[in-house]
Amino acid sequence: MNIKKIILPLLVIAVGIGVGKFLIATGPEAEKQPSEARPVIVEAQPLKLRDYQVTVNASGIVQAQTQTNLVAEVSGKVLEISADFQEGGYFDKNATLLKLDPSNYTNAITIAEGDLAQKQLTLQEQQAQAKLAQRDWNLLDGNASRPQSDLAARRPHIAAAQAAINAADAKLQQEKLNLNRTRITAPYRGRVQEKRVDVGQYVTPGTVLGVIYATDAVEVHLPLSLAQYALLNIPEAFRNKAADAALMPKVNFRPTAGNLQDTWQGQVVRSSAALDEKSRQMTVIARIDNPYEAREGVSAPLRIGQYVSAAIQGKLFNNVYVLPSSAVRQGKEILLLQDGKVVVQPIELVWSTESEMVVRGEADLNDKRVITTPLPQATDGQAVQVAGEKKPQAKPADAPQEPKP
Repeated sequence: MNIKKIILPLLVIAVGIGVGKFLIATGPEAEKQPSEARPVIVEAQPLKLRDYQVTVNASGIVQAQTQTNLVAEVSGKVLEISADFQEGGYFDKNATLLKLDPSNYTNAITIAEGDLAQKQLTLQEQQAQAKLAQRDWNLLDGNASRPQSDLAARRPHIAAAQAAINAADAKLQQEKLNLNRTRITAPYRGRVQEKRVDVGQYVTPGTVLGVIYATDAVEVHLPLSLAQYALLNIPEAFRNKAADAALMPKVNFRPTAGNLQDTWQGQVVRSSAALDEKSRQMTVIARIDNPYEAREGVSAPLRIGQYVSAAIQGKLFNNVYVLPSSAVRQGKEILLLQDGKVVVQPIELVWSTESEMVVRGEADLNDKRVITTPLPQATDGQAVQVAGEKKPQAKPADAPQEPKP
């Protein structure tokens, strides 16, 4: 009785499974719908022929074009220092920056003047004796030899007295020059970089009183790779032919710190005579004129030793296409958009920056649309769709063909 209760349910389950398999095997097959591949969504822009001015970016340190160690030429105590002779102070040409104690040199001038007067008196005495000897010889009609001997004897004394006068006069002029050197003046219009002395300090010849530099212009040395240097078209200077200054590239400078909106305009003036042995770079020197004059667009003057970034005007490329870097694959091809499909187009890369690619094409690409979305695996004929545009409708097979021009 218990066996029947177990076998009967199992038999019902087995029959149900068999009937289900039979219905599945003999039922109508479901119709399969073909899956349609969705096109890739891309961004695109039209190509336009244009001229492109290359800008070579570099950086360098501001240096003084003219810098001078202000050195004492005489000894003495510092009596006075100009208010302009402070670090950062500006001064004009011939302005008095320092004064040394002149007492020793005024005394030396007095002594030299007395010595010169004594030498002049000696000469006058010798000349007077020579005149007496000449008169006596004339009275004797040249018959006496003694007066003639006296006249001849006076000549070396006169020459020696004249030489002593010349030496005494030179000594006087030297003492006057030393007195003038107790007043230290500015050789040009400039600014104080360092002040190394103060009032009361005793200085000797050769003591560095301070460091100054001219404010009419500063220089910036800009190291460039050889590829960058070739893009500048800098006219070269030869021993027998100077470089044309009018053809030197213009340069725009900005600070690397502080107010980044400040700008200065400069110009390349020359290039270095040798490559850097380690980096194999060429250095060009640019000059900025009057960088310390207040003007609109500059909030602070340049400082010696300051880092600045430079944008140097380089070569002009004519009839090229400028694309975002994402539009160029491997530096040798772009993807055109034509009737909703990809067309791979070879190009020539002539210049590139971090954000731009400057290219030329063998065919005329003007007004054609280039895909700017990176598609590293895209191939010819792949379907794409521009974001925000409707998918292009495919033409029916029996539609009349447009006549070819």
